[in-house]
Amino acid sequence: MLALLALSLTVPAAVFGERTGAGGWQLVPGKASPLVRITANRITGLYPGVSKELILTLHNSDRKYSVLVRRVRVRDIATTSAGCAPARRNLTIRLHRGAPVRIPPGRTRRVTALLSMPDTVSNACQRATFRLRYTAQARASQ
Repeated sequence: MLALLALSLTVPAAVFGERTGAGGWQLVPGKASPLVRITANRITGLYPGVSKELILTLHNSDRKYSVLVRRVRVRDIATTSAGCAPARRNLTIRLHRGAPVRIPPGRTRRVTALLSMPDTVSNACQRATFRLRYTAQARASQ
């Protein structure tokens, strides 16, 4: 799923999400089937000094077993501007820190992350596209 960001200086920046694992799934060792697929909402209007909520939807496609998600991670892994590093000084990501999330068979659950562009963001980030990677630490449960 894509998430877009825009700087207020009439120069847009964007954030694109990427799923990990085979076909966007996080795999559990020893199992042939995927457990969790992660998608996210679209973000607009993010500029220096402002924070926006990124809603991550965790999908359990297994029709038989629940999944227990212990940890979700979002990382800024790349940008389209050489002078705009994928670093906290340009994009800050604060993740949900709570109890593990249980997802019943065939259902979804949502967790949130807060994206912020610090006041000190590099000018090179104007018109840059940020790429995010979402991962989940999960296991099947009954």
